[in-house]
Amino acid sequence: MKRILYLGNTLNQGTARGSAVGFKLDSLLKLTDTRASNSKMTLMHYLCKVLASKSPDLLDFHVDLVSLESATKIQLKSLAVEMQAILKGLEKVKQELGASANDGPVSEVFHKVNNSLLSKMHFHP
Repeated sequence: MKRILYLGNTLNQGTARGSAVGFKLDSLLKLTDTRASNSKMTLMHYLCKVLASKSPDLLDFHVDLVSLESATKIQLKSLAVEMQAILKGLEKVKQELGASANDGPVSEVFHKVNNSLLSKMHFHP
């Protein structure tokens, strides 16, 4: 996407659209509509040719999209509900850690393990 934005900004250099910070996804359709002056190559062909020579690993982007179809089936509302439940659970763990801080040797191990887990989740008690 960065390469496509750069390409669009290069083509529009000197115009108001030549310094865009993003683009609409439907603009991707224009890659096959925009042709070179000799009409033999589209902008998509050119982009693929440049990527194949300079960044061939970017042409494997479809591998990153394997979960896209299943991701479209996720309801944002249910995801938000699940996230709230996780946050409440983490808050309870945080409270338990605070309450058990001075309970002795077993608690020290519990406290240490849970602090380690919480720090890996970027949630600090």
